Amino acid sequence: MARPTSNLRMFVAAYPPQSLVQRWHEQLAGLRLPSHRLTPLDQVHLTLLFIGDTPAKEMPRVTESAQRAAAGLAAFSLSPQSLISLPQSSPSQPVRLVAVETDAPPTLLELQRRLANRLARKTSNRRYLPHLTLCRFTPPTLIEPLNLPASGDAFTITDFALMRSTLTPKGSHHELVKRITLA
Repeated sequence: MARPTSNLRMFVAAYPPQSLVQRWHEQLAGLRLPSHRLTPLDQVHLTLLFIGDTPAKEMPRVTESAQRAAAGLAAFSLSPQSLISLPQSSPSQPVRLVAVETDAPPTLLELQRRLANRLARKTSNRRYLPHLTLCRFTPPTLIEPLNLPASGDAFTITDFALMRSTLTPKGSHHELVKRITLA
């Protein structure tokens, strides 16, 4: 059951082609992983920025800020690099998820920087790691750290989405708020 709130849990994301996500799920199925929750095909995304709880009355400002962040930026390609476990650490630290890491082209980094400058509630010292979550371990578990070549070719990001996320006992439910096209 979703928790009642007047705030909306928001994030900004880019989505890969579903056929590529299916391929990654097949690659994941070939691994011997402990019990995990697979991310549904339509929810696999590249998080550009997690905004967090946002008052509903601020949505016009948030939407305008996301649109302005895209100003002058062209579509760009992303290349799948590796199938990784996160956090990336020692074998003695529990792993929360398995993801596909992508390259970090300059346009992606500029878009992420602009979004963070406009919409982030707090600053982070962590380096942005472009990745798409394929599964989660609940609770986090000890596994040998993964770093395998990811299957699939480069894909083009022509737009991104302002999304609302609602937490449920079965996982998150995502809802499109606004799709924003890159020049």
